[in-house]
Amino acid sequence: MRILTEADLRASFQTDGIKEYSVPPDVFVTPAAKEYLDARGIKIVVTDGEKTCFNETKQAKAFAPKSAFIGTAPGEKYDIKPENMTHLRGNVIVPKIHPVIEFRGKMDTLQADIILVQTAASRLCMDSLAEDLQETLLFTRAVLGAEVNNSPLEEPRLLGFSYPELRRVSHDIKSELGLESHPVPDYTMGELPAAVNALRAKVREAELAAAAALPDRIDILTALNRLSSCMHIIFCRLLMGYYS
Repeated sequence: MRILTEADLRASFQTDGIKEYSVPPDVFVTPAAKEYLDARGIKIVVTDGEKTCFNETKQAKAFAPKSAFIGTAPGEKYDIKPENMTHLRGNVIVPKIHPVIEFRGKMDTLQADIILVQTAASRLCMDSLAEDLQETLLFTRAVLGAEVNNSPLEEPRLLGFSYPELRRVSHDIKSELGLESHPVPDYTMGELPAAVNALRAKVREAELAAAAALPDRIDILTALNRLSSCMHIIFCRLLMGYYS
């Protein structure tokens, strides 16, 4: 399944004179995309037959600017990609300060920081911690891949927990993890708890960037929220000696 967002509509075609927009049955149209079309009096028509990627539909081809690169504004096109712009999706380019590019940068930073903590865990012979963090690393790559490829994000298990379980465990640390109260991070806890707490903060930064750039991608916003819960569980496990 593919996802059609408002940004895709803005980038793929001009709306003047268009009364219908054909969407293959395997494409999920976000609420923001529907509002974009509704505001312009354009009806969404679900096509029958062979499933295809929505950006290959006739109307997208008919109205796409004939240039090497296109921007998100109507008629914006470039033969050479400006240095202050980068790829959003396909040949669509945007300024490097675009909210989606900022989100991707936050995810890149988060992945790099996870690897740094894994390196520290390995140095301290805490391989089980490095393995748990590997799950979070693969998860962040899946989140970023879902955004870049404009595809839905599945709900994998993290640390053996489902999404609802991650939320429950992170909120009920007394019965689930044996801690009397939610711990307040402190330098006396040691290097690895401090590093994992920093990861949790980086997840929150990525979540805020996603909320600003991708408000209709509830799957990505939910995933990052649960990843924050996962980092909190790892933090609490460290304090309880789980990885010793």
